[in-house]
Amino acid sequence: MADKLLICVSAQQATAAHWRGRRLADCRVFNNDDAGLEAFGEFLAPFSGVPAYIMVDAVEEDYRFETLPHAFGSERSEMVRRKLKQHYRNGPYNTAWLLGRNRGRRRDDRYLFSALTNPDLVGGWLQAIAAQGLPVAGIFLLPMVSTALLDALGLRAANLLLVSQHSGGLRLTFFRDRQFRLSRLTRADSGKGGNHARFITDEISNTRIYLHALRAARLDEHLTVLLLDRNDELIEAAQNIARDNPSLECVRMGRRDLASQLNIAEPLLGLASDVIYLQLLGLKAPASNLASANVTVGFRRHQVRRAIYAAAGAVALVAAGWSGINVWQTVDAHAQRAESARQTALLQAQYREATRQFPAAPTSADNLKKAVEVAHKLRKSVRAPEMLMGIVSKALETSPDIVIREFAWKYGLSEIGTGGSGIGAAPSAAPAPGGVAPTRKQSGLVEGEIRPFRGDYRAAIETINAFANRLAADPAVAEVRVMKLPLNINPTLALSGNTLDSREPSGSADFRLLLVLKPNV
Repeated sequence: MADKLLICVSAQQATAAHWRGRRLADCRVFNNDDAGLEAFGEFLAPFSGVPAYIMVDAVEEDYRFETLPHAFGSERSEMVRRKLKQHYRNGPYNTAWLLGRNRGRRRDDRYLFSALTNPDLVGGWLQAIAAQGLPVAGIFLLPMVSTALLDALGLRAANLLLVSQHSGGLRLTFFRDRQFRLSRLTRADSGKGGNHARFITDEISNTRIYLHALRAARLDEHLTVLLLDRNDELIEAAQNIARDNPSLECVRMGRRDLASQLNIAEPLLGLASDVIYLQLLGLKAPASNLASANVTVGFRRHQVRRAIYAAAGAVALVAAGWSGINVWQTVDAHAQRAESARQTALLQAQYREATRQFPAAPTSADNLKKAVEVAHKLRKSVRAPEMLMGIVSKALETSPDIVIREFAWKYGLSEIGTGGSGIGAAPSAAPAPGGVAPTRKQSGLVEGEIRPFRGDYRAAIETINAFANRLAADPAVAEVRVMKLPLNINPTLALSGNTLDSREPSGSADFRLLLVLKPNV
């Protein structure tokens, strides 16, 4: 927990303590005079940037309980501000504490308005703090700080009256259902003839009557009285209270109990009664802060600065962690690389040992590699006539009167030759313009006849053309050309000779087709 300066101001003195490590490390008492203020400034001189929490213990305090309509946001803030101005028009130190909501149908908000009615009480001490440049975290009334005592001591009484002796008199604070209801600080007990125990008993009785008048508690209700006896001097008072008031339950906590349960050093308890409440203030500051925004502006800057430092520290921690991870990954990568190199060397040694037993190769490894690459290229470039035969066979399924006599196939840069009555080879194709070599393609020559043929040339030619059209309809076919028909029907040729000189044998009609497939098929 961060360091704090805890200061309790009363009309007679000021008690200042240094909070460090969740407990009071040092405590000093200063009289409320010029010498005390000067000594207080010297006490603050070694501190830099440590926030100061100020607690006030004085009779100049005011508490009012109000019920306001339930509201939110700016409407609630404005309503509370108007109510504070109505109650404490000229008081600079006041606040409103939202206690909760009523259980009725309207569910109104319950507020506790509190104020320090004598601002001059803390003026000199604030000036000394400002002179040292220390931020002020807040100004709190001592009864509001004492609320934390219920949790610190585990008190569960429905009606509890907290009684403690202070430099300004006897402080009596009443809690109902663990919520603050009333606090009063009496003056000195000189009017009781020095009988301190009798004085405390009378003040408890007066407080019960006052609570009954305010309708805060009835006289016949059970009441638990807790005496904070830091100097073990209220034993007689506790016995008198238990004897004279059967309806009261009196519990006394001595110095040893307070020191052990509140984690306070016993020597500090003997210094001042304010030490108990300074310990509570160090553990947790109450929500009822009387200081205005212009008083706590330095503390807000202090918080922002600490938040920036914390964020920078978090970023640095993340960066350090990330750098550590990167270093670990780098070291691991180097280790893996070294392990991989070791395994590679081991495998190479095993390979060399195994290859020593192999027979001598007919040629070098480079030649074998080149031979395999050539074989792969040849395998990719080789074509077989099965595809073209399949196309022709499919087209013949609907023409049973067509008989194939001869079939020729070629895969090259040029088409298959068609000269003469036999199958020949066409000359190689010339390179295309621009020096680009022509694409290799498949071509085939199909020679056949119509059987039986009864002299009807027209029907024979129609059957051959239909066969050629079916071949051309295949997606893989680029072109089909009819190279020869049973009868030359070209109208540009002259008619000569006689039917007796016909070279076609009786009862047949020959034809020849050139079939070219698309490239890269």
